[in-house]
Amino acid sequence: MKPLMRRSLLGLLIAAVLGLVFAAYAQPSLMMELSQKLWACF
Repeated sequence: MKPLMRRSLLGLLIAAVLGLVFAAYAQPSLMMELSQKLWACF
């Protein structure tokens, strides 16, 4: 695989992950549920 193609694919993957994180933060109920589950572990 050529370095430019590998770098482009890596950039697209990072952009997709960041997009998913942003979408998760856009839903406050999901963040509240995850924080409550995390807090329940302690």
